[in-house]
Amino acid sequence: MRKVGVILCSKSKQDYACSVREMYCSSIVFRAREYFMDLFYDEWYVNTSKYGFMKPEMEIEPYEGWYLQQMSKNGQLKNNNNVLTREMIDEWLRKVRSQFPNPEEIELHCHMSQTYVKELKKIFPNIVYIKPEVSFTATAWKYVDACKMMLNGSTLEECLDFLNKRTKRTRPKETEKTFYHYNGSVYKGKAWDLSNKHNIDNGSCYGLSMGTYNMAYGWVIDETLLDKIKYYPNSNTYRLQKGYSKTNRKGQRMNIQDAFDDLEFSIDLL
Repeated sequence: MRKVGVILCSKSKQDYACSVREMYCSSIVFRAREYFMDLFYDEWYVNTSKYGFMKPEMEIEPYEGWYLQQMSKNGQLKNNNNVLTREMIDEWLRKVRSQFPNPEEIELHCHMSQTYVKELKKIFPNIVYIKPEVSFTATAWKYVDACKMMLNGSTLEECLDFLNKRTKRTRPKETEKTFYHYNGSVYKGKAWDLSNKHNIDNGSCYGLSMGTYNMAYGWVIDETLLDKIKYYPNSNTYRLQKGYSKTNRKGQRMNIQDAFDDLEFSIDLL
């Protein structure tokens, strides 16, 4: 029975036609899972309701994202209105089913949310579900660590067990803050409410509120940093000018981009 990996696409997309790999490269979760897929699976796909299962080198056009439900367990999609109807879900399943005429011969490893897995079980009798962490950032770091485990000799099964073990975290309580955005918006409240209202990662917002980050998704606590933000419309990302993004993160993990660079170097040596 051949093992096939599948990961979710991302709402963060390029605004031009390109390969699947490039389309979602601005998402840290997608990139972290992509490294894992390349290391462990000879055959893997990216799932989308529009195209079904896509091979990473497939060329696609930008498109509007749709989801199986309005609100995920961690509230990331609370304000999303692009929710699939039952008819649209069945059409997505039809596309996937047509791609795999013998699904019983596949052990499908689903690195995605449980809502998708429940539907895919209607096609694939042999599914291994890999549960994500609560936040996007925590999920991305978990896959980075799993890749490092593989590079040090761990098996796929050992890495999957590691990915499925929930990381226990206790978060200090925060107080209400005033958040300022690059586009001029102002929000007063707590990180969870901010993330729900604007459909962004709660972990990053919490890190901003608690001083772990100086900026998250164009939001800052220190209003004087607003003119230090650079916006990149092609990838819909924000960066602080050099010298303004450093914070006191003793005992905490730093820039995940550095971890990606280290992974690429290690993989090139294989």
